[in-house]
Amino acid sequence: MQIKFVDLAAMNEEINERVNRELAEIHKTTSYIGGPHVEAFEKEFAEFLGVRHVIGVGSGTDALRLALMALDVGPGDEVITTPMTFIATAASIIQTGARPAFADVDSETGNLSPASVRHHFEAGPLSTNGKQHKRVIMPVHLYGLPAAMPELNAIAEKYGALMVEDACQAHGARINTDSKGWVRAGAFGAASAFSFYPGKNLGGWGEGGAIAVDDDELKARLFSLRDHGRISHYAHQEIGYNARLDAIQSAVLRSKLEKLDEWNGRRRAIAKMYRELLADTGVQLPAEPNGYESVYHLYVIRTEKRDAIRQALLENNIGCGIHYPLPLHLQPACRYLGYKSGDFPNAERIADTALSLPMHPALTRGEVERVAGVVREALKKESGLFAGGRSQTVTCDPPPTCGG
Repeated sequence: MQIKFVDLAAMNEEINERVNRELAEIHKTTSYIGGPHVEAFEKEFAEFLGVRHVIGVGSGTDALRLALMALDVGPGDEVITTPMTFIATAASIIQTGARPAFADVDSETGNLSPASVRHHFEAGPLSTNGKQHKRVIMPVHLYGLPAAMPELNAIAEKYGALMVEDACQAHGARINTDSKGWVRAGAFGAASAFSFYPGKNLGGWGEGGAIAVDDDELKARLFSLRDHGRISHYAHQEIGYNARLDAIQSAVLRSKLEKLDEWNGRRRAIAKMYRELLADTGVQLPAEPNGYESVYHLYVIRTEKRDAIRQALLENNIGCGIHYPLPLHLQPACRYLGYKSGDFPNAERIADTALSLPMHPALTRGEVERVAGVVREALKKESGLFAGGRSQTVTCDPPPTCGG
């Protein structure tokens, strides 16, 4: 019996009745681009996140790029981010003309390390010919666990940097802050970006994304940028993009948003099962610091016996993945930045040892026990020798979890 890495069909079954009603209305009114369904989703997602505004866009990559553009980030500016993420994080920066500046990750959580970020600012201000450039911190809430936002925001405030969250993997994740209680990922920065790629915790039936902001002027700029720089039907204040979220995706997302907290709760219960069943195996299990609540977009273990476990899972018809086998600073597309192997040892170590186990709300206890049993058996059979070396040809599988 197959155990799927992600089971989108099972999730669809839980929302089909409402989605079909919404789709029938959209087809009747033929309001496919913009309109009441998009506006309703933007309002509902903003309320869910605890922010004033959400602007729906065409993808998570659009969300990241347009967020930076709306903040006037461009050539000469620097965006400090993690090399342990999907390429879209760096691509969105590069597409604005700014430069990605990578910082290493925390060895336990895999998220952007505040200490590593601080080193960038301690080296002095960023300037060219006397002109001081913007700096942005762009943490990624990796695998659904929020980055260390209180510490990172303190650094941004001290040095006058902007904060833009890549929350594309963290729909509903939270941090318990001293001043505001529980705050959702995506409500900490000047702007934050979400992806609604199908495999996300909140995923559409195609591409989609959103930007969350509190500032009214930023909202207006983003509405314009996503729609060809439009300020009225045939008046355009700047060259923008065709980056709109469509009504059909909004209908799906509204239906799924109703279930998101429940589905995230199921993911957390599954993560607890994995933690109990794999506690004594010697593999490194996902960290969840006190006061942080992960939504387990992915359940990623780390072990030098990664390749043997992966092979055993596949032989037993169990889906699995590797996220991400080649850190961004070693990607061919980022070679011009001048980084080399060894520059970010924590990120590289995670890339060499990380293995994503099945994780979705429809997993049963029996399936989790079967996955854990195969992992344990593979570890038992292994001699302890590790082939090592970065597997540059491995792609994350299956693809539905990798989109931006």
